[in-house]
Amino acid sequence: MKLQNREGLAEIHAAFYPRLVGELTVVAGSRASAEDCANEAFTRLVLHWNKVSKYDSPIAWLRTVGYRLAVDEQRRARRQLAVPGHEPSSRTGEDYPHSHEIWQAIRDLPASQREVVVRRAVHDLTDAEIAEELAVPIGTVKSRLSRARTTLRSRLGEPS
Repeated sequence: MKLQNREGLAEIHAAFYPRLVGELTVVAGSRASAEDCANEAFTRLVLHWNKVSKYDSPIAWLRTVGYRLAVDEQRRARRQLAVPGHEPSSRTGEDYPHSHEIWQAIRDLPASQREVVVRRAVHDLTDAEIAEELAVPIGTVKSRLSRARTTLRSRLGEPS
């Protein structure tokens, strides 16, 4: 979707905000954090629209910014957990109680693996599409997905 005018911003927001929040919920650990990160990503999109609107995929840029913000949020939350007496905020398990173990296992993956798993699971992107969005070779995407699957199977007690 290549959009050059400011009206395109409203179209992008309407079409992609819910999906971005869903993806970032897995990464950030809570819906509230995901909404904060998505809002910040859209704010940055507005600020950089003149440049980003010329990209082949402003949506990929938006996802990358949102993802990086969510990873930073998760790191901050982990550091706060290390502080005695600090209680964590709402976690994904509370938002999705039936899949707490899965989301926790995904959140515990290294950031590079989590990024490809979320793009595959939430957006159903192909290896080639993920490679293009992340600007990495397709082999890198395949190896990250393979490692992530192996780790998830092990953590979730499923046979390889």
